[in-house]
Amino acid sequence: MKNILFITWDGPQTSYMEGLFMPIFNEIQKENNYCFHVIQFTWGTKERIAITQNKANELGIKYTYKKIHRKPNSLLGSLFTIIKGTSFIREYIKTYKIAIVMPRSTMPSIMVNRLKAGNYKILFDADGLPIEERIDFGRLKKNSILYYFYKKEEKAMLCKADVVITRSQKAINFHLNSIGKSYKDKFFVVVNGRDTNFFKPNEPDAKKLRKEINIKKDTKVFIYSGSLGPQYGWEIMIKIFKRYLEINHNAIFLIFTGNIDFAEKRIPLALKNHIIIKSLPFEEVPKYLTMGDIAFAIREPKPSMKGVAPIKLGEYLLIGIPTIASLGIGDTEAILKDKHFCYLYKHDASDSIEKALQFIRNADALDKTEIQKFGRDHFSIEISAASYIKALDKF
Repeated sequence: MKNILFITWDGPQTSYMEGLFMPIFNEIQKENNYCFHVIQFTWGTKERIAITQNKANELGIKYTYKKIHRKPNSLLGSLFTIIKGTSFIREYIKTYKIAIVMPRSTMPSIMVNRLKAGNYKILFDADGLPIEERIDFGRLKKNSILYYFYKKEEKAMLCKADVVITRSQKAINFHLNSIGKSYKDKFFVVVNGRDTNFFKPNEPDAKKLRKEINIKKDTKVFIYSGSLGPQYGWEIMIKIFKRYLEINHNAIFLIFTGNIDFAEKRIPLALKNHIIIKSLPFEEVPKYLTMGDIAFAIREPKPSMKGVAPIKLGEYLLIGIPTIASLGIGDTEAILKDKHFCYLYKHDASDSIEKALQFIRNADALDKTEIQKFGRDHFSIEISAASYIKALDKF
C-alpha cells in the first residue's frame, strides 16, 4: 500500500476538497494500491472544516486541518504558517510512512521545497497557472519581489518533482517554456471529473422544482452555478440573457452561488423579476441543474485562464444541458470544437452575442442523451481517476 499525502492551502469558502478531490481520491483507492491522506491549510470556519472532515470519514481518507494564521497581517501570518507547516509535514511523512508527497499549487510547494530528500517521491499538482491568475485577477504585481519569490519557488518545484500534473496541455506548454523541453515526460494532464450517479438527468426533480419555484413548463431556464467575481463573465451572461428577453419574455435565469451579494448588487432593475439567486449546499446542486435549458460556463479569457479546466462545464454536460462556454479557457476549444451542443463564445468578436442567441434558439432540437454521453466520456469520475492513475503509475 502506497500512502499519498495531498497538501492544499485554501481560503475560507472553498468546497472543492469534498466536492472534487476527495471523490476522485476515493475512486482511485477503490481498486488500486493507494491510500490518500490530506493536510488542508485553511482559515475556514469550524462548520466549514467539519463538512470536509465528515466527507473524508465517509470516503476513507485521513484528513488533517491546519490553521492559516492571518495576524498581525496576512503576509506575516502566512510566513508563520509556512514555517510551522513545514515542520508538521516533515513529521507527518515520517509518522505515516508517506510514499508520495503531493503539494497542490503555490504555498504547499513552498513548504515541500524546504524538506530534505527522503524515502518519498513528489507529485506536484501545479493546478492551473495560479501565480499568473493572481496577477490577472488579484493584487499581485508583476515584477514585484513577491512575484519573483513565487516564480522561483514554482520553478524549483517543477524541476524537483518526479511527476507534475496540470489541468490543460496549454499549462504544460507554458511550464516547459520556463524550465525547458527536457522535462516534458514527467508532465500529465488530469481531468476534473464528477460522479455520474450524482450529476445526471432527473426529470421528476426538475418538474417538482419548477413547480415549487413557480416556473412554467414552457419557460426557458438559463442556469449558472458556481463562484462569481471578476473572472466569471457576469456582464456577458447578463447581456445574453437580456437580449434573449427582448425576443422572448418567457425566460428565467437561475443563479446558484455562494457570492449572493455580488449578484444582487449587479442585477439590472429591469431583470429583477427574471433572475433567481440561491445558495445551495453541494448535495443539492445536481437536482437544481436539471431544470436548465441553457447553461453558462463563461470565464474571462485572461492569459492565466489557459491553465484551467472549468469544473462546471463537466457538470452541465453530464446532465445534458446545452452550454455557452468561453473560447480561450484551458483546452476547451480542443475538446469542444465542432460540438453542436456547445457554443464557444469569442469574447473579442462583435457578433458573439447574436451567435449565442442563434445557438439558444436551436438548443431545443438538440439530443440531450448525446450531450450526456459526451459528458460521461470526458468528465466522469472514472475518466478523472484514470488520468490520475496514469500519473501515479509513473512511480
